[in-house]
Amino acid sequence: MGISMVDFDRFLFAFTIGSHILLVSVSIALALLLSVFEFLSARTSDRYYAAFARRLIRPFVVSFGVGTASGIVMAVELVNLFPKFMTLVSETGVIGVFYVEVFAFFAETIFLVVYVYFGRSFTRRYARWWLTVPIVIGTLLSAVLITMVNAWMNTPNGFDIGAFMATGAVTGVNPWAPFLTTSTGYEVFQVTVGVPLAGIMLIGGYFALRHLRARDPDERTLFRKGLRVTVALALILVVLTILAGILEIEGLYTYQPLKYAAIELNPYPGTGLSENLFGWLSGMSVVGALQIPGLQGALGHGAYLPGLSQYPSSEWPPLIIHDLFDAMVLGGVLIGLFLLVFAALWVTHRRPFDKRSLAYGFAFFGVLTELVMELGWATDEIGRQPWIIYQVMPVASAANYSSALLVPGILIIAFYFLLVPLTFYFMVRVFNGRPLDLDLKGPPAGHDANY
Repeated sequence: MGISMVDFDRFLFAFTIGSHILLVSVSIALALLLSVFEFLSARTSDRYYAAFARRLIRPFVVSFGVGTASGIVMAVELVNLFPKFMTLVSETGVIGVFYVEVFAFFAETIFLVVYVYFGRSFTRRYARWWLTVPIVIGTLLSAVLITMVNAWMNTPNGFDIGAFMATGAVTGVNPWAPFLTTSTGYEVFQVTVGVPLAGIMLIGGYFALRHLRARDPDERTLFRKGLRVTVALALILVVLTILAGILEIEGLYTYQPLKYAAIELNPYPGTGLSENLFGWLSGMSVVGALQIPGLQGALGHGAYLPGLSQYPSSEWPPLIIHDLFDAMVLGGVLIGLFLLVFAALWVTHRRPFDKRSLAYGFAFFGVLTELVMELGWATDEIGRQPWIIYQVMPVASAANYSSALLVPGILIIAFYFLLVPLTFYFMVRVFNGRPLDLDLKGPPAGHDANY
C-alpha cells in the first residue's frame, strides 16, 4: 500500500501542476499582449489596439482569479503530499523564495486592480501602459520564483548537504543561495520564453480562426492586427526558446549527468556520440532508434558525455523521458518551421492571414505548443526521479503514505477535468462579451474602469 500511495502522490501533484501550467501559460501571454497593445495604442492612437487591450483585460482577470486559486491548491498539495520535503524547505533558505513569490503576487494584484478599475483616471499618453508593466513583471516573476524552487530541487545548495545526509540535521544554512543554484539561470531562461510562447501561440491560433470567419470589416481589421502582434512575438520567443534549450542541455550534462544520459539514451559515456532519436534500451544496447552519427558529440562541443553505465540502475530515472524529449524536440522543430513559413509569406505580401490552411494550421500549432511545453516539464520532472531533491531526498522519503489522501485526490483530478476547459470557454465568452463597436469607442468620459 505504501508504494502505491507514493505513486499516487506523484501522479496527483503531476496532474495538478500540469493543469496549472496550461492556465499559467495563457495568463502570462495575456498579460504580455495586454501590455503590448496598450503600448501600441499609446504610440499610434490606433483605436483597434485600444479595443484589443479592453477585450484582453476581461479574460486576463478570469485567468488571474482561477490561476490564483489553482496555485493555492498546489501549495496545499505540497504540504499534504510531501510533508518531509516541506519540512526541509522551511528549515533552509528555500522558504525565502516562497516569500518573495507572495510579494510578486501582491504587486501584481495591486496594479491589476488599479489598471482595471481606475485606469481611465490616468490620462497621460503612456500612463496606462506603465500600469501594465508591473502586472507583466509580477505575472512572470511568480513563474520565475517557482522555477527557482524547481532549480534548487534539481541542484540543491544553501545548507550542509553532507551533514544532512549523515545525521538528518540541517546546518550551515545560507538563505540567499537557493536564489541562484547552478541550474537556476538556464531553467529560468527556458520558462520566461517557453511558457509565454505556448500561451501566445494558442491565443494566436484563436485570432487566426476568428479572422478567417469574420465578415465585418472592423472585426477583420481587429484580428489582422492581433495576428501581426502575436506572430511577431512568437517568432522572437521561438528563437529564444531554441537558445534556452541548447543552454539547458549543456547544463544537464555538466550538473545532472545521469538525467542527461537518460534523456539521450546513452548506454556508455564517451565523445563523438551519435544522436539517438526515439528507440529503447535492450540490455545495454540501443535498439529501434534512428541514429545520427556524431551529432550528439558535435552539439556537446566535443565534451566527454555521460552514460547510464556510470550509475547503478536503481538510480536511473524512467527511460521514457528519452521519448518524451524527442517528441518535444520534434514538436518544437515543426512549430518553428510553421512560424518561418508564416513569416515568409507575410514579408512577401502573400496575405497568410487570409489562407484557410494557415488559419487552421495556426490553431493546430497553438495546441501543439502547449503539448510541447507539457512534454518539456514532464521530461524535467520525471528525469529527476527517484529523487524529489536530487541526490538528497528520495520521493519515497518525502511522501505521505496515508490512504486518506486517495478520495480527495481523485476529487481534485475530476475538478481539474472540468475547471480547465470551462475556464478557457469562459475566457472566450468574456472576450466576446461586448459588441466590437463599443470597445472601439471606449468607455464614456468620466468612466474610470478600463472596460
